[in-house]
Amino acid sequence: MNIDKNLYPVKLKKKYGYIDRDGTLVIENKFDYAEEFNGELAIASTQDKYGFINKAGEFVIEPVYDDVQQFSEGLAEVKLEGLSGYINFSGELIVEPKYNEGNFFMQGRAAVKSGYMWGYIDNEGTEVVKANFLDAQDFSEGLAAVQIGGKIAYIDKDGKVIIEANYDYAYAFKDGIAPICTKGKYGYINILGENIIPLHFTVAGEFNEGLAPVEIRDKYGFIDDKGDIVIKPSYQWADIFYNGIAAISNNEKYGFINKSGSIIIPTIFDDVDIISEGLIAVQIADKWGYIDCTGKIVIDAVFEEAYEFTDGIARVEIGKRIGYIDKQGEYLWKLQS
Repeated sequence: MNIDKNLYPVKLKKKYGYIDRDGTLVIENKFDYAEEFNGELAIASTQDKYGFINKAGEFVIEPVYDDVQQFSEGLAEVKLEGLSGYINFSGELIVEPKYNEGNFFMQGRAAVKSGYMWGYIDNEGTEVVKANFLDAQDFSEGLAAVQIGGKIAYIDKDGKVIIEANYDYAYAFKDGIAPICTKGKYGYINILGENIIPLHFTVAGEFNEGLAPVEIRDKYGFIDDKGDIVIKPSYQWADIFYNGIAAISNNEKYGFINKSGSIIIPTIFDDVDIISEGLIAVQIADKWGYIDCTGKIVIDAVFEEAYEFTDGIARVEIGKRIGYIDKQGEYLWKLQS
């Protein structure tokens, strides 16, 4: 078997196996549970224990854990008897299960919880930042937001406070900018902690593709990185821009706008997902289907769940039945349970 092929988990007679993109069953349905491959490994379980398999369907990390998470920066969180530790790709325990919770590794650090407090470990399991925080976010651009008392500060990878605990809420940095909130008002700071966009907003989202959604007087619009309004607040809700379009909502219905603020897909859908390979999953009544970027329905709304397209294939579900379709809506693997 060509192990470089993309494989997809399917459920057959209450057991999981994997198909290739031609819809051929290449790993027999023998697992109690199985997830998508992340690189060359996938999470799978048998007899209520979890491990990792390769694309030949063999356990390369034995199913001995109560739970496992996907690998991040070469390490994966595992749980035994309610406690979290970390393993490497060889299945070696790098960090013994001793933490109450553990996050993914990001930029060489993972937030871990001991008792009621959070700290950080490095990828060798060394506790590089003591568990002194009531909450701790992942590192992004060298800084992480942590809760000190009732306020949020930013620390560096050694635990040094770089931006003082002045905020009620604070979020990850992206391209040197982070949304923050004080006394119910949102604005933006840079990595020096300087307010670069004043706290004028009741909600502020992250910047993406040069714009960020903000709420002013119960309406959403978009600002640029100078804080100037470039799309007038006129929506009940708005998401970030992705591939040049952003989801918006009015009257409890959803559609999309472009960066000029023009509605390119009318707000007629009950819910929408992000664009993936030129198609968008949309909800009509209680069913999901797909539209193109003009709003034309290309796959009828007949599914209870519809996921993003990857390499021309999307997972769909009705009840507990799983199937896979191509971009014409044809089944590669028909719905089975």
